[in-house]
Amino acid sequence: MNRAFPLFTDAGPVRAVLLREFRDALINRYFQVFAALSFLGGVAAIIFSEDANSVPVLILQVALYFVSLFALLAGASSAQAERDEWEMLFAQPVSRAAYVVGKFVAYLSIFAAVLLLLFLPGLVNGASRLAILYLQTLLLAAVFLALGLTAGFLAHDRAQALIIGVSAWLLLLFGIDFIALFAARWELTQKFPDLWVSFLMLNPLDSFRIEALFSLEQIPAEAANKTPLASWWIAHAAVWFSFSAATWSAVFITLSGLRLSRWED
Repeated sequence: MNRAFPLFTDAGPVRAVLLREFRDALINRYFQVFAALSFLGGVAAIIFSEDANSVPVLILQVALYFVSLFALLAGASSAQAERDEWEMLFAQPVSRAAYVVGKFVAYLSIFAAVLLLLFLPGLVNGASRLAILYLQTLLLAAVFLALGLTAGFLAHDRAQALIIGVSAWLLLLFGIDFIALFAARWELTQKFPDLWVSFLMLNPLDSFRIEALFSLEQIPAEAANKTPLASWWIAHAAVWFSFSAATWSAVFITLSGLRLSRWED
């Protein structure tokens, strides 16, 4: 079947795809390493925190750097794992996009379970606001899982998939901020501060970081009320991040489905 959509013309094959992806996800080495690091990160947050209120701040750093990276690596690895079998898989009575959705749903579900290893020690220790941060972290994982799948399906081999994925991760993590920082020094761009605020808003990592820091009261809200757009963003930070994460995830999943629909090699 060459079409990317519709996804669910027959529930039976789709269920088989989901079960297959769950089995593959459980033996994915990136997930296994991530599970161990999540548990160690949760315990370390308790040990090295001065009090229960500082636990979420340490977990935020783990989520920002490690969760996003391992979600991307897991997605890219999953997309490339069966490249030699695509021709056989695509001969099955299920739309190609169902493989993308199946991978995404299976891996995100396991991520939801593995992330409990990171957050449960803090919850047991009485840290506050961790439940909201858990949901935000899961949304962030969804974005980079979908990005990893896109990188994996676009690439011709595993090495290329990792290069594309990690390059995109570094650009979102550091590159956009550096560009905005240097551009902000120019007199011309200083006249349009909302332009650079919009770049930060569109970046899922910046959107996650800013929303989490304000929700954890690490930055006073008045510190960001410098422009109309920044004021609106801070007033609706949680809603914006949820919308942004869902939109980016949907875009990357759609791109992956379209890529598979055109694959003929």
